[in-house]
Amino acid sequence: MVQKLSMSKVARSGPAGVNRSPGFTRADFAVVLLAFALELASFFPATSGSLSGVLAVAAFVYVAIGFIPLFWRHRAPVKVFAGLLLHQAIFVVFLTPAYFNFSEVYRVPYMPITTVLVALAAVASDRPLRQSLTALITAVAFPVLITSRGRPFDEDLWFIGTGAVWLGGAWAFGRFVARNRLRINSLEEERRRAEAAIAQERAHIAAELHDIVSHAVTVMMLHAAGGRRVIDTDPQRAAQALEVIESVGTEATQELARLLRLLKPHDATADEQQQSPLPTLSDIHGLIEPVRSAGVQVDVKASGEAGKLDPSVGHAAYRVVQESLTNISKHAGSGTNALVDLRWEPRTLTLNISDDGGGRPENHLDGTSGYGLLGLKERVEVAGGSIEWGPRDKGFFLSAHLPSSP
Repeated sequence: MVQKLSMSKVARSGPAGVNRSPGFTRADFAVVLLAFALELASFFPATSGSLSGVLAVAAFVYVAIGFIPLFWRHRAPVKVFAGLLLHQAIFVVFLTPAYFNFSEVYRVPYMPITTVLVALAAVASDRPLRQSLTALITAVAFPVLITSRGRPFDEDLWFIGTGAVWLGGAWAFGRFVARNRLRINSLEEERRRAEAAIAQERAHIAAELHDIVSHAVTVMMLHAAGGRRVIDTDPQRAAQALEVIESVGTEATQELARLLRLLKPHDATADEQQQSPLPTLSDIHGLIEPVRSAGVQVDVKASGEAGKLDPSVGHAAYRVVQESLTNISKHAGSGTNALVDLRWEPRTLTLNISDDGGGRPENHLDGTSGYGLLGLKERVEVAGGSIEWGPRDKGFFLSAHLPSSP
């Protein structure tokens, strides 16, 4: 049976689809620590002449606190980014000496920047292009506004240009990560689809093997058992049983060879030359005769005007008859009366197969896995039909509805 693989849905929080685990990874700690080290490399030289004593300690602690939200940069990238921009502004306004002394031309010596760069990269990585571009423009403009202190912007062109380069680089890196993540997710999705297709094909081949082997082995065992009982009293019937065994075994071998060829790699030309056509409804007489010779009385009845069946539907109809006769042979045995009733309607073929349960089953054929009927149900549904089965009086019935065309 095929158990269809459900595709795992990747949580979409941006252009590349991000699925984050609730805990922090080593990469998170590595990024935060590296960013903190880079920040300190600019913090101490820039503030050594402007901050001292308690104010310097407070500034250091405040800057260090700003790195904590970076652990959540991929869970809430926009919020973390906005918070760190505010964190940057608060530092400039309240921890920069003489910030409010507008009578002097004064340039801000330092502001936290590494946290904003990392947060901006996360926004670019995890959010759509429009949101990330808005974040980039805000990251460039906001520091200019809070540090200009009323000066014309043309006096800060170097500052604006340098900031744009750094922030633009962080944004571009985030977009690069997003693009790679999208490609990785796409490859993983293709792999999952390929695995699902392989599993489905394996189940299809397993169902084919079951249908072929189960029917052939059941018929051969019934004839072997019957031939053994009459070999001394009726050698001619025993010889006939052996002929049926040989015929059914040959047919099963050919079917197995066809399936094995499906597993071998070959080009289209070899495919056309090697593969034999699948059996269809018109081939069911090859199933019925061996069962009849095993002692099961099988009658075939058809009503209505026969329509056309697609190859896959015709093959499904063939397997319905095959599995039904196999089960009748196993569980009802010789002496059973079975009916294969084909009812053609304008757009539907109904297969009603039943037995009266009046036979004598062999004890060693009682066991069953139930795999056949379940596999048959899936085969019929794939062909666009429906199927039902169950006990009826002393026997068993199976009814399948398959689509047909006039």
